[in-house]
Amino acid sequence: MKMLLAFQKGDALRHLGHLDLQRAMQRALRRSGLPVRYSQGFNPHMLTSFASALSVGVSSDEEILEVALEKPMDADDCLARMNAVLPDALRATKAVLVEDSHPALMGLLKQAGYTAGLLGADATVLYAAAESFLAEAEVMALRKSKRKETMVNIRPMVHALTVVEEEGSVRLNMRLSLEETATLKPDLLIATLWERAGLLREDMPPPRLRRTGLFGVRDGRVVRLIQV
Repeated sequence: MKMLLAFQKGDALRHLGHLDLQRAMQRALRRSGLPVRYSQGFNPHMLTSFASALSVGVSSDEEILEVALEKPMDADDCLARMNAVLPDALRATKAVLVEDSHPALMGLLKQAGYTAGLLGADATVLYAAAESFLAEAEVMALRKSKRKETMVNIRPMVHALTVVEEEGSVRLNMRLSLEETATLKPDLLIATLWERAGLLREDMPPPRLRRTGLFGVRDGRVVRLIQV
């Protein structure tokens, strides 16, 4: 039996790194009293995994932790036990129990939703840049990694994009590819839109990023990952 636990990562913990988040969730699992399954061998460890690691500085409405259990449990009981030991900034929102044969979430993950706040940005200019971006079939951008820099077509990896004007800022709503063969980070899309608007990258305010959901595909439809 496996538990899929959806939880939030609040603004207060947005600078918490992935390894620290992993330790925090493992401590909570121990304190919850849930029958977590451990690996065999000389150094047993909890059999847990995250659907996707979240970058430092990004908060989230929905992260998902996969936990192997020794025996069947009630989903509501699992949720209550975890929230009894988790801080408010890591509040669990849903627990789903699945069989061990259920595919790993990382393999089912296809897309992620994000919002990005840009203080002092010009909504009209960015709206026009987003509109022209969506009208094209190919938009090349320089993607940098630790090993190399590559020009890639990022347009097919943008599944939804809107620009909303707010008081003193602009909010971008995005749904982007997040899978092994095609991943687009929101920072690269934002920088591309900024430059397409004719603005200098060094003048771009640092975006305040929040992940709003993780998604898979079921019967040809995009659904929340925890429902796949």
